[in-house]
Amino acid sequence: MYILKNALLNMTRRKGKNILIGIIITIITISSCISLTINKSGNLLVTSYKESSPLEVSFELNPMDLRQASDDDKTNFKTMDVDLVKSIGDSKLLSDYFYTLEVSMSSNEIEAVDFEKLELPDNVEPRKEFKNNKMNLNIGNYRFTSYSNFSYLDDFLNGTKKIIDGEFIDNESEEKQIIISEDLSKENDLSIGDTIKFYYPTNEKKTYKFTIVGIYKDTSSIEDNSFMGLSAMNSRNQIYTNLTSINKIINDNEEAVETGYKRMTNSNGLTARFILKDEDNLNSFITEAKEKGLSNYYNTKTNEDEIIASLKPIQNISDFSFVFLIVILIVGGIILAVLNIINIKDRKYEIGILRAIGMSKIKVTAQLISETFLVALISLIIGTTIGTLSSQKVTNIMLKKEVTSYQEKQNNIDDNFGGKPNFGNRPSNNTLDKVINNNTNYIDSLNVSTDLTTITKLFLVSLLLTLISGIIAVSFVTKYEPNKILQDKT
Repeated sequence: MYILKNALLNMTRRKGKNILIGIIITIITISSCISLTINKSGNLLVTSYKESSPLEVSFELNPMDLRQASDDDKTNFKTMDVDLVKSIGDSKLLSDYFYTLEVSMSSNEIEAVDFEKLELPDNVEPRKEFKNNKMNLNIGNYRFTSYSNFSYLDDFLNGTKKIIDGEFIDNESEEKQIIISEDLSKENDLSIGDTIKFYYPTNEKKTYKFTIVGIYKDTSSIEDNSFMGLSAMNSRNQIYTNLTSINKIINDNEEAVETGYKRMTNSNGLTARFILKDEDNLNSFITEAKEKGLSNYYNTKTNEDEIIASLKPIQNISDFSFVFLIVILIVGGIILAVLNIINIKDRKYEIGILRAIGMSKIKVTAQLISETFLVALISLIIGTTIGTLSSQKVTNIMLKKEVTSYQEKQNNIDDNFGGKPNFGNRPSNNTLDKVINNNTNYIDSLNVSTDLTTITKLFLVSLLLTLISGIIAVSFVTKYEPNKILQDKT
C-alpha cells in the first residue's frame, strides 16, 4: 500500500514529465486501437465474404489451341453440351451448378433497340449497326437467354435489371413466355399479354409465337452493351425465356445454331458454372470433368480473381494496419524506454536514499514501475476512447483513398488505349480481358467496431510494453549500489 501511495504522490510532484509520458502512451494507444480495430474488422469481412462467395468454375473453349490441333483431334472434338454439363454437375464435389442457353432470333413484327434510338450520355458516341446479312453470321437482332436456374441470374440479383411490370417467367411452364426490356417495349409500344412472332435468322418460314409476361428495366452502362455493333449484343434487346422454349428453337435449328455461334463466339450458345463445396477440390473436380468427357481444349476459369480483386482495398488497409501496429509498438516502446531512462536517471539520488534506508531493489523497482503503470492506465483509458470513436472515420478515409487509387490505375490503362477499347472477337482467355475489361466492383465500405476482445488485447499489449520499458529503465539505475549513488550526488 505504501508503494502505491508513494507512486501517486510522485505522480503529482513530477507533473511535466508524467504528462509527457502520458501523451506518448495516449498516442500509441490511439494508433494501436485504430490499427487493431481495422485489422480485425477487415479480416472478418474478407473471411465472411469468401465464405459467402463460393468458388465458381466454368469451362471456355480455347479456339487458338483448337485451330492448331491435328486433323484427328479436330474430327474427334466434341463441344460441351447440356448432357455433359448435367453429368459433370452430378459431382459430389459440387454444392450446385447451373447453365444458360442462348440463341439469337429475328422478327418482322418489332424493331430492335439500337444506340441511335437511346438517350446516350454526352460522352458516348452512337454506334452504327452492322448489317448482319452482309457479315453472314446468322445473328438476329434479339438475344434469347434461358437459365436452368434463374436464381443465379446475376443482373437481377445485383439490381442491374428489375421487373417493373408483370412477372418473371415460369421456367417449368410449357408455354412460350418471355420478358423484355423497358426500352424494347417503349420502342414498339408493347405491354403485358402481347404476342410476338420470332424466327431463327436462317429459317424465316418457321416462326415461334411468344407471349410477354414481364417487362424489366435495364440500368447497365450503355457503352458496355455493344459487340461489333450488333443489336443482339445490346442488353436492351436481350429477351429471357424458359428452357422448354429455347430447347425447342435449338433442336429445330441445331446445325445452324451451332454453326452461327461458333462463327461468332466460338461457342454453341451454352455456358455453365459449377459451385464447389471446397475450393481445395478444384484440381480434383477438373480431373473428374475431363474423365467424364470434357475436351482438353477447354480452359478452366474461376471467380477467384474477381473475389480477390473486389476485396483488394480492404485487404490492403487491413495488412497496412497490422504493419503500422507493429511499427508503432516498436517505436513507441523505444521512446518510452528512453524517456523512462532519462526520468529515472534524474532520480538516482532519491533511489540511493531509498536503498540506504533499507528498501530492497525489488520494492524500489515496483514503486518506479507503479508510477509508470498508473500514468499508462489513465493514458490507455483516454487513448482507447479516442481510438474507438475515430476508428470508423479513419477507416473511411483510408478505404476511399485505396479504392480511388485502384480506379485511377484502371483509368490510366483505359487512357493508354484512347478510352475503353472494344477489341471485338478475341480469345476469351486473353490476358487483356483481365486488364482492359476490368469492371471490378471494389468493396468500398467497412464497418468497424472496437469490441471487448480488441480492448483487452490493447490493454495487455500496451501494459506489457509499458512494463518492459519501465523495467529496462530501472535496470540502468538499480545496478548501482546506494553508496555509489550518494557519493556521485555529493
